[in-house]
Amino acid sequence: MSEQSGTLGGRLDALRADPRHRRLAAVGAVVVGLAIVPVHWLGFVLGGALVALTQPSLGRGLLAGLGFGILSWLVFALWLAGTGNLGLFLGMGQVFAVSTAIPLVGSLLGALARGIR
Repeated sequence: MSEQSGTLGGRLDALRADPRHRRLAAVGAVVVGLAIVPVHWLGFVLGGALVALTQPSLGRGLLAGLGFGILSWLVFALWLAGTGNLGLFLGMGQVFAVSTAIPLVGSLLGALARGIR
C-alpha cells in the first residue's frame, strides 16, 4: 500500500481507476444529490461535485456535473407533469428560465471541484 493511498486523494484515484467502482460511486452520488435537492438548492452544487469527483478527468467531471443538473431538472419536470402543472410551468417565462438555469449552473459549479488538487 502506497503512502498516498490512505489520503482522500489516493482513495479517489483508486476509485477512478476501477470502472465498476467508479460507476457505483457515481450512481451513489446521484442518489445523494437528488435526495438533498428538494431540501436546499445547494444540493445541485453538492450533487455536481460528488458526481464529478468520481470521474477520471476534469472534462468528464464537468460533463457528469452537467448531466446531474439535467437529470435533476428532468426529475422536477416529471414531478410537475405528475401533478398536472407542467404546461403551466413551461409557460411561466422568467420563472421557467431561472428554474432551468439554477440546476445547470449549480451542478457545473459543483463539478469544478474535480479540478481542485
